[in-house]
Amino acid sequence: MIVGDSITQGRDGDHTWRYRLWRHFRSHGVTASFVGPWRGTWVPPENGPSGPEPHALAARCGIRSPAPVHTGRYRDGAGFEGDRHYASWGRLLHEAKDNIGDAVAAHGADHLMVALGFNDLAWGVRGPGQALRDLATFVRRAREANPDVQLLVANIVQRTPLREHPNLGRDTALYNRLLPARLAELSTARSRAVPVDIAAVYDPYDDAYDGVHPNDSGELKIARAFAGAYMSAFGVRPRLPARPGVTPGQLDWAAMAVRSEASRSGAEIIGQ
Repeated sequence: MIVGDSITQGRDGDHTWRYRLWRHFRSHGVTASFVGPWRGTWVPPENGPSGPEPHALAARCGIRSPAPVHTGRYRDGAGFEGDRHYASWGRLLHEAKDNIGDAVAAHGADHLMVALGFNDLAWGVRGPGQALRDLATFVRRAREANPDVQLLVANIVQRTPLREHPNLGRDTALYNRLLPARLAELSTARSRAVPVDIAAVYDPYDDAYDGVHPNDSGELKIARAFAGAYMSAFGVRPRLPARPGVTPGQLDWAAMAVRSEASRSGAEIIGQ
């Protein structure tokens, strides 16, 4: 089950990195069923506030967050078999820790791919230390639902500077420095907590369309980071080559990059 915020859910018309990961698994003969309560991307409201601010305000005031929206389409108007997820625009780790147990139990999740925390820091809901404590609660409640659950937890991507949030870069860097050691403490032989370093490969100037949300290259980089961490941590190897000349176990991301470049120049992305 993929758990995240807007970076993971995607906006109406995006491919999403979830799609890229699903295509990678499928093309390499890796069997993976994506589960979760939601499908679809986010659709901006025609009127009224949008984005994460209402969720952050609700968290600070102790009131219920706005209802999530999951009616958006994927690129070319088509969904995909693996589009089930547990990601929502504006989502907070501080909120997700309270309902992850119910979701794991309801959908039988045995692996969680988690990319949360940006909104907590960006909108002043939690500081780095508080977010790490929320993460510990998140892990504990997921394990209460499934003691054998395996977790892959991403750090937080940097975004281009915001004048109204001058400390975001500093807080993100601190959280990211502390995260690997915290995950090592939380990891057990029965239920591993594996770090996924998306921040190291993600450039908000080149890989985002608005300074934070991924464009084609950003989606590919996040998918590659999760795929690499998953296959390395759990000894998963592709059963079949992705195409002639590609050996089992080799990640054929070069072809994906070519397609991404084609998309930016106006051509259609196909395949990966």
